[in-house]
Amino acid sequence: MAEKSILDIYNEGVLEVNRIIGEGTPAQRKAAKQTLRDLTAMMLAHTLEDVQGRTALLTGLITELTEVIESVKTRPPYLDAVAGLTKVINGARTRLAKEKENLLPANG
Repeated sequence: MAEKSILDIYNEGVLEVNRIIGEGTPAQRKAAKQTLRDLTAMMLAHTLEDVQGRTALLTGLITELTEVIESVKTRPPYLDAVAGLTKVINGARTRLAKEKENLLPANG
């Protein structure tokens, strides 16, 4: 099975956030919209061409999606968002661990 690209992981997170914007309560939508703005700004600020940019994007994605989970896990109607967002976060954490390995020197 091919490893997902960082862009694919990022896009999965954005898709889940957009689902909350479309289906959540007003408070959930507000939190999701702010997360979407933050994720967009992060994508513009970090290039995927270097390891540091990839790790920064993955770290930010994990942080932002965790915040959205906190806003939706306590109230319906979008409790199933937690499962989708958690899946994306776990994928991002796995990929982040690999990217951090790339930052370390081979003899380090």
